[in-house]
Amino acid sequence: MFHYYLKKIQYFFLSKKFGYQKTIVEYFFNNKKNTIISFSSIAGSSRFSQLNEFFSLTKKFNVLFVKDIERSWFNNIDIKYIKTFIQTKKVYCLGHSMGAFNAIMFSNFYPVQKVLAFSPQFSIHPDISNDTTYLNYAANIKNWKYKKIQFNKKTSYCLIFGDSKEETYHLNKIPNQKNIKKIIIKNCDHNTAAILKKRNKLKSLINSFFEPNT
Repeated sequence: MFHYYLKKIQYFFLSKKFGYQKTIVEYFFNNKKNTIISFSSIAGSSRFSQLNEFFSLTKKFNVLFVKDIERSWFNNIDIKYIKTFIQTKKVYCLGHSMGAFNAIMFSNFYPVQKVLAFSPQFSIHPDISNDTTYLNYAANIKNWKYKKIQFNKKTSYCLIFGDSKEETYHLNKIPNQKNIKKIIIKNCDHNTAAILKKRNKLKSLINSFFEPNT
């Protein structure tokens, strides 16, 4: 916790303010029936915008790539702005790590049919989570509107975790609900999506979840 408060002080006095949007959306509309919203992970230095993740999805879906520029775990996401881009009835979400957290959270504010979440954190708030991995990011969040992950009863969720200590910690915090499926990947750390891609299993997993009858 000392490290957390030290970072809070550092961000307060030394952080620079930039004029960019807190939520950036890139929309690839391909005249498809269904839309996927891909939420970005933290993906490197906070001084730069994230890349579009799961870009190959643009071959089969309309895709909104949403970037949480401040790495805020949904606390600074502009929900209304994202909604203005949606043009189809069926909407799915996915993401990895922070992106997975954000994908799940968005389903509470829009009727999302399915969410595929790779290694979401239950929480990164220092008063809730015992995982100190993300304290640097937590210290930069000034207004905590969403301290922990939230699920609804209607969306179909599929959560993918590795079997490391940190992954297991967050997995065990996820509630047991009929609409939440949990999958554990053996011999896998937090980089679940990347490891599944390396094992040539990522594409088939995504397709079978979002389009089970094709």
